[in-house]
This record gives sequence, C-alpha cells and structure tokens, in this order.
Amino acid sequence: MNKSGRKDGTSMKVGFGSIDITPPIGVELCGYGYFLGRRAERVMDPLYARAVSIQQTEKVILLINCDLIGLTQDLTDNIKEQLSKKLDLAKKSIMISCTHTHTGPATGVLIGCGEVDDSYMNSLPALLIQAGVKAYESMRGIKGIKYINKLPIDPIGFNRVDKVGPLDNNVSGLVFEFNEGNPLAIVHYACHPVTLGPAKDISADYPGRVVKALSENGYDGLFLNGFCGDVDPVSNLVGWGSGTAQTIDEYGHRIANAFLQNIEDGISINIEDLDAYETTIDLNLQNYDEAKIDEEYNIYRDQMNGQVVGIWADKMKEYLRTSQNPYIESVYVQILKVGNILLVGFPGEAFTELGLIIFRSLPDYNVLTLGNCNLTMRYIATEGDIINRGYAGHTSCFIYGRLPLVPGEGERLAQELVSFISARPKMR
Repeated sequence: MNKSGRKDGTSMKVGFGSIDITPPIGVELCGYGYFLGRRAERVMDPLYARAVSIQQTEKVILLINCDLIGLTQDLTDNIKEQLSKKLDLAKKSIMISCTHTHTGPATGVLIGCGEVDDSYMNSLPALLIQAGVKAYESMRGIKGIKYINKLPIDPIGFNRVDKVGPLDNNVSGLVFEFNEGNPLAIVHYACHPVTLGPAKDISADYPGRVVKALSENGYDGLFLNGFCGDVDPVSNLVGWGSGTAQTIDEYGHRIANAFLQNIEDGISINIEDLDAYETTIDLNLQNYDEAKIDEEYNIYRDQMNGQVVGIWADKMKEYLRTSQNPYIESVYVQILKVGNILLVGFPGEAFTELGLIIFRSLPDYNVLTLGNCNLTMRYIATEGDIINRGYAGHTSCFIYGRLPLVPGEGERLAQELVSFISARPKMR
C-alpha cells in the first residue's frame, strides 16, 4: 500500500523461468504437408518453454509459453493438474500457450503431419512444469509496469486467405521493471511462424528471434502469438517457404526493436486487480452422416491429402457411432486479467477478424489474443472461408480429425466471449 492506502504496481511480484525443450536430432518435424518424413537434421536455434508468474496480494496467475506447434488437451490437463497441486494454484489460473512454429517436433495434434517421438513427449510435461515452478519461485517485487499499446510496424505478415482481408499489424505488450536484474518484456504480435518452409532444421522461427533480440538488449522475455490463422509471413509472397535464418532474424528484430524503442513512451500502469476466468462455449458442427463422409473421401482420395482424408473418414464414422451429441463441439476459452489487460486464449488457429471483434467490443480493455492456447483443436475460421470450403474452414478439418464448423460459428464464439466478459461485474 502507498500512503493513501491505495494498492499500486509495486505491491506486485513477478517471476520468470526459461527451460530448453529442444528435441533430439532425428525427431520428425510437424507442418507443411502430409507424410513427409521430415526428420530434423540440425538445430538452427533451440526451442524453449518460458513462464511468467504474477502475484498481487493472494492472487497468482501463471503463463507458460512454448516454442511448439501445439499441444493436446490430455497433456495440458496433466501439466495443470501437477502444477496446481505443487504450487497450490487454481487450474484456471494456469495458461499454456504455443507459438505454433512449424519447425518444431510433432506433438500429436495433426494427422499425417509428423509422427510423435514418444521419448520426447514423455519428457515434455516435466520440462514445462519445471519452467512454471522456476517462474513461481523466482517472484520478486517490481518497481514499475508499462503497457506498450498497438504499435503499427512495416508488416511481417499478410492475409493469406483474402488479399483485402483484415491484418492486425500491431505490436503490443508489457514491461516489468525490477530494482535489480533484467527487466521482463512480454511481446505480442500475430503471424504464422512458417517462414522457413519444410526445412529439416529445428527452429522457433521468428518468435524465437524476437526473444533473442530482447535478450541482446538486456531483457528477459517471451513472445505471444495472436490470432493468425489467416496470416502468413510476407516472405511467402516472394516464394512459399523461401525464408532463411536471416529472414527470421530480420522479422524478430523488426518486432523487438519497435517494442523496445517505444518503452519510454509506454503507459505506466497500476495493477489494482489480478484474476483468471474460464468459460466453455458450444459451437455447432455441420451435420455429416456416413454418406456425406464417403462423399468427401471420394472427392479427395486421389489428391495429395487422400491418405489423410481416408484416416479422417474412418475416425469420423467412429465418432458418429460413439458420440452422444456429434454436432456440438465445446470450446474452452481462458482469460487472464492483469488490471485492464486481458490475455484471451483460444484453443486453435483463430482468424484475425475474431480478435478484431473482441477488440472493438471491449473498448475499456487492452486485449491480447492468444491462439493455440491450452490445446490446438482446429482452425477457427470466419464464415466466408467455411462457405468457400477453404483450407482453414474445410480441408484442415481432415488433419485435425474434426467435422467442419457451421458457417458463422467463429464469429459467434467471439461474440459469446464478449458477452461473458461484459456480464462479469469484476471485469468492468
């Protein structure tokens, strides 16, 4: 408390932890196509799990961010359960997100896009837990907080679905300053980490270079990837997957430099409350029967994804036979609240427009959206892409092992979340 009795930012404690989660050479990498057998031959840059723990009075939140393509619900549930017991935290106060790099190991979220290395996956929970515990145990008082809000940069991304579609081209984030030791930067931007194409290098892609650039300037840090299901790096306009180590380095420095150069002009904030929220929203799926599934298979069986569609067809038939309500899919959404800053996590590859709906509808908040949060279950596309049977809205369902969403359900998910937040008095 200060002399007036008001809580200010300095009553808060913050901790940071970082653990190397680089897989061994030889693991199969995930992304870029079907049954490629793309095994890692070298490490371009290591992969990390980075964690931030924040405490205000009796409330604690813990964010763990991983240089991985995505995680499964079983794995994150297990990690949260163990951390909850070890640190005496509510599970809803623990958020696990992924940067979604396509030059990391297969983690079991995509059919036909890399075989899981069981040894690596068995070791992963303990590493993520170690990162979370390290952040929790290193918490210390801060002397100030700054919020860096929506800095437009020369884009590193473009809308790959619609050339005139929306693009959230802003860098945002938080800086925590301490009396001793490195300041901590949380940097947010939104673009698919697919710069390098189907190379056989292990790499965090450009998100790893953002953190490296922060470190070169004396900051601990982590990078949070926003809603970018329809956004690719601009190097793909020149040649798909044509990016190099130099490309991701330039992207990383472009984002980090914009952030660092504007810290002095950032908004100094006092955090008066800290909290965590969760909600489950049911989305409607298209009404497929076995005949419709066979129809889809016949369309694609002779194409590049034919083998994947065959696996999908068998899986969907079993799903229809065993599911009590096969045309409803429950989506778990998590929110970490740091004052008027909301970290909103969706469990998949959400389109830019869904984030913009949330931003526009909640003008009293600074919203940082996180894709691939807690699990990666599917693309969450907008109405037009589903109607047009685009990759995200339709054919990606084959590799995710799911039925397509009814058109407009992505937009409804965003609006339902806005209603959930607006209905909570403590969040207004």
